[in-house]
Formats: sequence, C-alpha cells, structure tokens
Amino acid sequence: MFDRYPPKSVVVGVDGSRAAIRAARWAVDEVALTDTPLRLLYVTKPNPGASPAEAGAALVAAEEVIHNACSAIDEMGRPVKIETEIIEGHPVAGLIDASRSTTLLCVGDTGAAQHPDVWLGSTAKELAESGHCTVAIVRGDRRDTGAVGEGWIVALADESPDGIDVLQMALHEAQHRCAPLRVLTAAELPSSHFRDPDASDSHMQRCVDDYADVEIETFHSEGSFLNYLTEHAESIELAVIGAAQAGELRQLLGAPGAMALRDSHFSLLVVGFERPGR
Repeated sequence: MFDRYPPKSVVVGVDGSRAAIRAARWAVDEVALTDTPLRLLYVTKPNPGASPAEAGAALVAAEEVIHNACSAIDEMGRPVKIETEIIEGHPVAGLIDASRSTTLLCVGDTGAAQHPDVWLGSTAKELAESGHCTVAIVRGDRRDTGAVGEGWIVALADESPDGIDVLQMALHEAQHRCAPLRVLTAAELPSSHFRDPDASDSHMQRCVDDYADVEIETFHSEGSFLNYLTEHAESIELAVIGAAQAGELRQLLGAPGAMALRDSHFSLLVVGFERPGR
C-alpha cells in the first residue's frame, strides 16, 4: 500500500515516554529500505507568560526528547531517513493536524503523564477516533522499548471497500514484519480460499495477489472482534481494524476494551478513511 502511494513521511508523535520510543522503533519497519522519511514530531504546550529562560529550557527539553528518540532508532542499526519537528500547540490537535499530510501516524499507547498500565491513554484514543490517516497505537512489554514480539497479525475485514482497505493494510504489515496473517470475516471461508485458483474471483481474493509470500488463514467470527482479541491476546502481535467499523472500534477504545485487554501487549492499527488512491 505504501509502495504504491508513498507518503511524504511517516509521522511519529514523541513526548519523552517509553511508549513513544516503542512507537518510533516500530515505525522503522514502515520506512526501512524506502525513500520515505520518518518524521519525529514533538508538540510542546504554549506558555505565553514564559520568561526567555523558561522558553529556552522548554526548547532544550523538547530537543532532548527528539534526541533520545533518534538515538533509539540509531541503536537498531537500520538506515532510515529521519526528519524532526517541534511545534507549539495542544498535543492532540497538533498530531491530528499532522495526520492530514501522511498516510500513517504512529504513537505510543500511553503518554509521559499517564499510568503505564492502562490499556490506552487519552491521546491514543482521540487519535484513533479523529485522525485523518491510519493510526498505529504501538504497545508492547512495558519493560523494554523495542517493537512487539513475534505473533499473528489479525484483521477484521470483509468485501466492502473499507474492509478491502483493512485487508490491504494488514497484508502490507504482514509482509513488512514477516508475520502470518489471520483474517476474521463474517462469512465462512476456508484458509485455502485466497490461494485457490478455482475459488470465486472476490475482491478479497484479488487483494492478496501481490502478497504470495504472506501466510494467510481465515477465521469465521461469530462473536465480536474484542472477544476474539481477548481470547487470543497472547498469540497476537498486531490487530488491524477500520475506522468505518465504528461499533467494533468503540468497544476496543471504550470501557470493555480497557477491562478485557489491560494485560495484553499487542499493538492496534486503525485504518483511516482518508488514504491516497481513494
């Protein structure tokens, strides 16, 4: 997907938290071996009454956050182009504005001022609901700052245009991360359906033509996406859902998700409405 419509940059919101460092490291796989830069964005809250000394200290603190994120990326030893930007404003508003000019915005699951054991922080939730592009909420073991470990990528997809976009994004992630993909659908499809030349020529089948190297399974889901994620959380690396799947997304972002997924470690990718090529 990004190969066909390369964005100006993949944006990562950084704020000095360990979660933001995880997001920056996770995003490296999105731009590695491409010309797409990784833009590290820090949004500092305005302080009109600040003295010159206070304003200078705030700038130094912001630059240190950016520097630490760059160092974490450098430690991975993968050549990527890095851009950095410090802007003034409310963090959520600044990140939503940044989401207008990219196809992917990556953030940590919790911010620097939030308790690290919550399912998702308020900023992550607002971006998942209001971002103009696809939003990756990167989670993982709170004891490290690396990407999520090996596991399944799980996508909730169907034959609708938005469902096909979800499938395309999930295939892209599975290929880039060398992970198997499990597609949850409302219809009963055998795992061999997408690779069967005699199967009906569905939109979903045609979608996988460029991803012959991705291991794909299908699963007929009779319950909610949240229930599936809860039952299989230990084996999942990344869950992919569309912004158009509003009811399922509200469950994940609301109290049911907070209760059921508090101890899980997989990341969440919300495929947005606004993408190149639509």
